[in-house]
Amino acid sequence: MTSSSFVSPRRPSRRLKLAALAILALLCLVWMAFAIAHRLTHVSAQDARIMASQVTVSSRLDGWVTDFTITEGDHLNQGDTVARLYSEPEQRRLASLEAEVATRQAKVDYERTRLALGEQQFQGGLTITGQELDSAKAAEQAARSRLTSAREDYKRTEALYKKGSISKQRRDQDYYAYQTARAEYQRAKQEVAVSRSQADNAHVGFLNGVQVPLPPPEVMRSRIKVAENELARARADLEEEQVRMRDLRVPSPIAGVVNKTLVDQGEYVSAGQPLLMMHNPDDLWVEANIKETDIGELHPGQPVAITVDAYPDQHFAGEVRIVGRAATSQFALLPDPNPSGNFTKITQRIPVRIALTEGPVERIGPGMMVEVDIDISGD
Repeated sequence: MTSSSFVSPRRPSRRLKLAALAILALLCLVWMAFAIAHRLTHVSAQDARIMASQVTVSSRLDGWVTDFTITEGDHLNQGDTVARLYSEPEQRRLASLEAEVATRQAKVDYERTRLALGEQQFQGGLTITGQELDSAKAAEQAARSRLTSAREDYKRTEALYKKGSISKQRRDQDYYAYQTARAEYQRAKQEVAVSRSQADNAHVGFLNGVQVPLPPPEVMRSRIKVAENELARARADLEEEQVRMRDLRVPSPIAGVVNKTLVDQGEYVSAGQPLLMMHNPDDLWVEANIKETDIGELHPGQPVAITVDAYPDQHFAGEVRIVGRAATSQFALLPDPNPSGNFTKITQRIPVRIALTEGPVERIGPGMMVEVDIDISGD
């Protein structure tokens, strides 16, 4: 091959280089213009997280966990059984209390039946003694009339005897008749007193001086109140034990997903000890810590573009719901009191809650890192 047949590559001309540099500079200017425009119309944060209301499920009672098969990631409906505690002693006590309530109820029914019979007996006794008293009063009235008649007859014969108009024998007959009427009247008065006393005794459970088989209704009503109070106490004890039996079954307070289990089957747990943690997947939000220098541009309702680190290709969107009013540093466990007097000013962060409005929310969970871009151009 001869040297004349070799052709060297042509170098770019100076004009082409300048054109390329001009295009590159123009692209940089456009990018910078977009960046500046975006900075003026958006507030961004890269340290945002998905948040949820974490619910800790605990037992109200002490006991051994006899049924606990839940694992992390399980879905639970509200009211589903989370765990069961050992309950054999409580079951036996529940059966005993149910029998006690049945016994107390039977006693109340028995006393009420006695009251119904006692009221009939009481009313019958009052009727009998009332009739006897009325009869005695009628006899007394008749004896009084006979006494009055005999007294008048005696006075009349006594006057005639003194005049000699009748014999002494006739006067003596009227005298003895008068004395007999007096005696009968006194006996009738005593019978009225006895009948009245029997009527009074009938009100306290005595009939003709003998105690009747059943006590007076007032006494039996008092016994019924005592029996009813005993029944109420037995029912209260039964209800308390039923509540304890229900508490031996730990239900799920919400419908949600189990985040972490904290016990194993067979463990002994104390009252209030956490069994698991869960959250409601339908109640998620984003919490972003925004610089305090940017917080004045934010208000509820502003649209937000959200990028989830786990799913960078998925589209998520939301809107500002709550703008905090206290810096996150105020809630630090060990705040810096700055005792030396040296001070370095640090831009604080304000928490902002963002509601999720678009995107496959079912694929994300609490704790995931996200980036947010809040549009403030609509102000």
